[in-house]
Amino acid sequence: MNCIRYRITLSEPALLTSLEGDPNESISFNYIPGSVLRGIVIGKYIKKYRRDSGSLEAADKVARRLFFNGSTRYLNGYPLDRLDRRALPVPHSWCQGKDAIAVQQEGNLAPVYDFAVSDETSEVEQPQGVKMPFFSFIDGSACFISPAKQLSIHTARNRRFGRALAHRPGFEQKFAGAVYRYEALAAGQIFEALILCENETDVEKLLDILEGDLYLGGSRKAGYGRAKINDAELIGKNWREAGGELTLKKSGILTVTLLSDTLLRDENGQSTSAPSSVAFLLKNKLGINRLRLIKAFTSNKIIGGFNRKWGLPLPQSRALGKGSVLIFKNGGDDGQLLNRLKQIESEGIGERRAEGFGRLAFNWHHQERIPVSTADGGDHLGADKIKEKESKRLAGLMATRLFEKRLENKMVKKVNELAKFLEGKNLPSNAQLSRLRGVIAEALTREESGPDLSLVKKYFDQIKSRKAARAQFQKVRIGDKDLLDWFKSILEKTDSKKWGPLFDLRKGDYPCLGEVKPVIDESFRKVYLLRFIDSVLAYAIIAGKGGSG
Repeated sequence: MNCIRYRITLSEPALLTSLEGDPNESISFNYIPGSVLRGIVIGKYIKKYRRDSGSLEAADKVARRLFFNGSTRYLNGYPLDRLDRRALPVPHSWCQGKDAIAVQQEGNLAPVYDFAVSDETSEVEQPQGVKMPFFSFIDGSACFISPAKQLSIHTARNRRFGRALAHRPGFEQKFAGAVYRYEALAAGQIFEALILCENETDVEKLLDILEGDLYLGGSRKAGYGRAKINDAELIGKNWREAGGELTLKKSGILTVTLLSDTLLRDENGQSTSAPSSVAFLLKNKLGINRLRLIKAFTSNKIIGGFNRKWGLPLPQSRALGKGSVLIFKNGGDDGQLLNRLKQIESEGIGERRAEGFGRLAFNWHHQERIPVSTADGGDHLGADKIKEKESKRLAGLMATRLFEKRLENKMVKKVNELAKFLEGKNLPSNAQLSRLRGVIAEALTREESGPDLSLVKKYFDQIKSRKAARAQFQKVRIGDKDLLDWFKSILEKTDSKKWGPLFDLRKGDYPCLGEVKPVIDESFRKVYLLRFIDSVLAYAIIAGKGGSG
């Protein structure tokens, strides 16, 4: 079995909606489901290999092998621990005392007890299941990991007015102004996923497309879902999801731990989440008639989905939740049992295995008492820690916007002073002023890298070359310059030493957020110089004192 490992970094919050919550909220999974990852790979495959048709052919053997028949399996993306390893779901058989988190023992938190190994312990009172979703073993201790969520409150807006409105008859929005919330995976987190591929010829195809930017989940136009795939690599064939070596227990006990949600059917073909359905399935696969379920620690879920090709939701089914633990008493070892268990671990059980469902590990539990580390297993990626570079960028943006607000007030004050000075002057005609405003508007939008001042300066030269137009601007003088030369002198103030004094800016006018200052470069200064000139022209047009020339 070829195993490909890759990572997904969330550039924006991701809304991978589960079926939890009420109708007015969308709660994301705390991991990236394999069904979502398979859909992403399908999109990249179509873009690279099926660009002409824009879809997959049902009769295409390669497409069926890669995405549909289960020979290629897309495992869930789980968070990383602080050693950059993929975490796994916490087994439901793990328990702690009711007040375990507050109890310190020798620098560690109160230990976890695995009731799948032994439930006869006097060390724990009022045992309760561990509330954290993922864990990783680091230096013999369990480190718990919980991906961060971002909670956002939204208000339904009327499409016509762009804001929330009270319901009025005749409007298409029945529940105008309804409040709802998104609980999404926070940005900046890294998840690791795997692809198990039986056909070696498909490995290169998958490695070739597992890179670049992508979008996942819902509300993509609202700032959710942007992510990036990186670090794709083939990690070999002798790989086990739970780690370590699979061994048989001399007591004849067979422990099954589900590493992902599992969709099962009973003897009558009905969807079920009963633990007995696992016994029925394993009896057939292992050929053991006397397999008997003796203990179970399970959770149940409702699993749905959505097919973008059809534009329809998938049927909802009951499932055994990831982390469920089932203990069986088997009927002995016929010499081939170990090989069959390894084969089942590789293939998984149940339905929709191509989407990461049905992952399991056999005989994974050995320790009755497991120490717990005080360190967060994933603190270096911290669910709530966005990368420092991104944090500084956002702080710089906030500081710049605060500065722009102060600058606007300064500019308005300066224009008002000029308005009083120009009042009653014989200003150029409105036609001349409007043409110049049009050139400034074009200069502000022409270059992506910043305003094009040369366009405005060229127009000034054209005015000077026309005697009648030049005469209109020469009638008005500001200081020792006529109006046209004064405009030209304003455009020369692109360096900070001349630009600041123009608007009477002082040191206290520049806000700082910590050590982050507003981003003020030459392009920024050009924008406000042009806007300043445009504001003066706008006043002159409103005044309407010019002639008709």
